[in-house]
Amino acid sequence: MEPEEFQQLMKARQGVYDLLRCFFLQEPTEALFQALREEDVLKNLSGYHPELDEGVNLLIGIISSPHAPQWVPDLLQEFTRLFVGPSPLPLYESVYRSKSGLVMQEETLAVRKKYMEAGLVVHPDRSFPDDHIGAELEFVFYLCGKSAEPQKMEDLFPWLKMQHAFFQDHLNHWVPPFCDRLYQEAESPYFKGIAKTTKGFITWDFEEIVSHFFD
Repeated sequence: MEPEEFQQLMKARQGVYDLLRCFFLQEPTEALFQALREEDVLKNLSGYHPELDEGVNLLIGIISSPHAPQWVPDLLQEFTRLFVGPSPLPLYESVYRSKSGLVMQEETLAVRKKYMEAGLVVHPDRSFPDDHIGAELEFVFYLCGKSAEPQKMEDLFPWLKMQHAFFQDHLNHWVPPFCDRLYQEAESPYFKGIAKTTKGFITWDFEEIVSHFFD
């Protein structure tokens, strides 16, 4: 692959991770739906993975509907129920992987170490732990951006290595079961679509892109 093509691939992946992190960090609004309609980013994700296709179709069905603005209040309530509380779906890697099933375990510290090694400064006032699904997706977004910068191969290698390691050590272990749980607990096609899109893209991205970085 030519350097220019590789940079374009990394930028395209960065755009998808930007979208995925927004799904978990940003409340559903008509402004978000309008941006998705204008950018057409969802349609560009079709045809890569069956589960990804299913999720994209569910999301497009919501955001493209003329009734979308009327559904926003109900989706806001569901966002609160699923992601905020009082009894939200666990959004943290440590809950799914630690023996205790609690937040802020060794997995949280391991993720924080990855961020620090990559030079990513986490704001001290951030309201959620470092192993929040949105934070981990944001980290991949950051790494994709670094990998898209024009640079010599020897300078690019560390960023690719960090991506590969982060999938193998973290994302691959807990994001798929998290998305399965989200799909089961969600009521609307919007959040079911987020679950399928997130799981489908991360699965495809590792199998077809990240796992081949060092072939």
